[in-house]
Amino acid sequence: MDSIYVRMGRSVKARRQALGWTQEELGEASGLHASYVGQIERGQKKVSLDTLMRLAAALRCTAASLLEEAPPRGAGWSAKIDALLRDKPDREKELLYSTLKHMARQLKGRPKREPAA
Repeated sequence: MDSIYVRMGRSVKARRQALGWTQEELGEASGLHASYVGQIERGQKKVSLDTLMRLAAALRCTAASLLEEAPPRGAGWSAKIDALLRDKPDREKELLYSTLKHMARQLKGRPKREPAA
């Protein structure tokens, strides 16, 4: 069984990649050096609770979720959508949400397509 640090590192990396961020971008958002983020992702560093909380805040998740075996199913899409909305003004967020909601309704009634072989 992998150590808690290796599992946490995989979780940090998965969430970072789901946001489409580089290690540098996560480092900037969390106040950590990019090389330190890389060491955390590889399970090479034993992080403090403060560092865990900083990573969770930057990744917009809970510290507990970073300690789970794997990110929850679908967390990647939620993180990508969150990243799109993050720096937008409220008016643009409302417009994007309305558009997504409308598209979801339109897709709901359509038959599912089989993936191409």
